Amino acid sequence: MTASDNRAEWWSRAACMTADAELFFPLSASGAAINQMARAKAICACCPIRRACLDYALSAGPIHGVWGGTTESERRRLRPRAAVRHRAAAGARP
Repeated sequence: MTASDNRAEWWSRAACMTADAELFFPLSASGAAINQMARAKAICACCPIRRACLDYALSAGPIHGVWGGTTESERRRLRPRAAVRHRAAAGARP
């Protein structure tokens, strides 16, 4: 089962549920958006389901916004390592 399969189980416990959703979807990666992303990441930092959220974002492919305390560009760098871990957990060779 992937993180996306059981999203309903953890989604309601997310720290962002009480935050302004727009905070997690900056329009750019510069200027005022840098502060916006930092505020979103601060909420993620204390979230009890941060790992499940990040796993979801990594398995979903390119999605906009801050998920699991990461930006889309940060997840792009994490995705190859996550794929290797997933294959190793499944018993496949990297």
